[in-house]
Amino acid sequence: MRFILALALGLRLGVVGIVLASYPRNWLFSKAPDLGFLACSLISGHGLSSPFGGSTGPTAFLAPGYPAVVGLVFYFFGSYSLASAAWIMALQTVFGVLTIAAIMRVAGQIFGTTTAKLAGAFWAVSPPPLWLPAVLWDTGLSALLLIGMVALAMRCVVRPGNGLWAAMGGYCGLAMLVNPSLTLALFAVLGWTAWQTHSRPWICWLALLAVFAPWPMRNAGVLHAFIPLRSNFGYEVWQGNHAGASGMFDTRLEPLQNKREYSDYAREGEVMYMRNKSTLAWAYVRAHPGDFLRLSATRVVCFWTGAGSELNSGIVELHALLTSVLGLLGLASLWRRSKTTAMLFLLPLLVFPLPYYITHPNFRFRLLLDPLLTILSAYAVYRLNRLRKNFNSQTGRKAYLRS
Repeated sequence: MRFILALALGLRLGVVGIVLASYPRNWLFSKAPDLGFLACSLISGHGLSSPFGGSTGPTAFLAPGYPAVVGLVFYFFGSYSLASAAWIMALQTVFGVLTIAAIMRVAGQIFGTTTAKLAGAFWAVSPPPLWLPAVLWDTGLSALLLIGMVALAMRCVVRPGNGLWAAMGGYCGLAMLVNPSLTLALFAVLGWTAWQTHSRPWICWLALLAVFAPWPMRNAGVLHAFIPLRSNFGYEVWQGNHAGASGMFDTRLEPLQNKREYSDYAREGEVMYMRNKSTLAWAYVRAHPGDFLRLSATRVVCFWTGAGSELNSGIVELHALLTSVLGLLGLASLWRRSKTTAMLFLLPLLVFPLPYYITHPNFRFRLLLDPLLTILSAYAVYRLNRLRKNFNSQTGRKAYLRS
C-alpha cells in the first residue's frame, strides 16, 4: 500500500511540475473563471457573489464549500498568483492520494488485499485521475468525499453508535456544501447504512442539518427565494434542452462568454434569470418530447463512455469504457456473492447520474463515481484471472489424464 501511495504522490507531483513549468501562468484559473470570481468576492468581503464577473449581487450558482477553499488560498498567496496555483494543485494532489487510500481500504475490507492493490494501482497511474491536480474544480475533493462516505458506512455497519452516526451526518452536510450534486448518492449510502443497522439515525439528520442548514437559510435571506442546494438547475436543463441543442453544455450560451446572456443575468437578477431559463427548458421539453428522449439517451451514453466531454480524448474514452464495462462485470459478480454489499455500490451508481441524464453530462462529473467503478473493475479482473487459472488447471489435468 505504501508503495502505491508513494507512486501516486510522485506521479501527481510530476503533473504539478509540468503544469507550473510548461503551461501559461494563468492556465489553471482560466479553466474555471466563475470559481475564481467567487473566491475573489469572498476574500474582498462581498460574500458569495458575482459568479460571472462585474458586480451582479449575491449568488447560489455554486455551493460555498469549494469557493471558500480557493478563496482561502487566494487570501494567503494572492489572487491568481503562481503560488496560489501551486498550492491549489498541491491540495488536489493530497485529495488524490487520500482517495487512493480510501479506495484500497474499502476494496480490502470487501474483496481482499489483491483487489485492493489492483484498484489502488489503477487509480494511481491511469491518466484521467492522475491529471486531476490540474483541474481547478472540486472534482478531486468530491470523489474523495463520496468514497469516504462509503468507507464511513462500512465502519458504521460494523460498529454502529450515536457518535459515528453524528459524524456521518456532519460529513454528509459538509460534502453537500462542497458539491450538492453528491446529495442523492450520499443519501443513498445513508439509507443503505440505516437499513443494514436497522437504525433510525435521528442524530445523523440533526448533525446534517446543523452543518448544512445555514446555506439555504442564507439563500432565503439574501436571494429571497427557497434555494436548498443551488440556483442553477433550471439553467442547466435549458443548456441541454433548447432548439438546436446537442444535449451537451454549450459554452457559447453561458453568461461568462455570451454578452447577451450576461446582460440578461445582470438585469433580471439571478433568481429571475434562472426561473426564466427553467421555464424555457421545460416548455421545450413539453413541446418536443421526442427530442428530449433522444437527447437524454445520448446523454446516458456520453456519461458512461466519456464521449462528448470537454476533456475528450482517446485515453478518456478508453478509461471510461474500461471502468464501465469491467465495473458492471464486477458488480454482477458481487451481486451473486452478496446482494447486500452490491447495493452499497449499485445505489450511488444509479442515482448520482440522474440529473445529468436530463441536463448535460461531462466526464468530470463521472469521475466522482470512478473510485467505486475502479474497485468493481479490480474485482472483475481478479475474478477473471481466477477463472482463467481454474480453466488452465482443468485443461492441464485433462491433458495429463489423456496422456
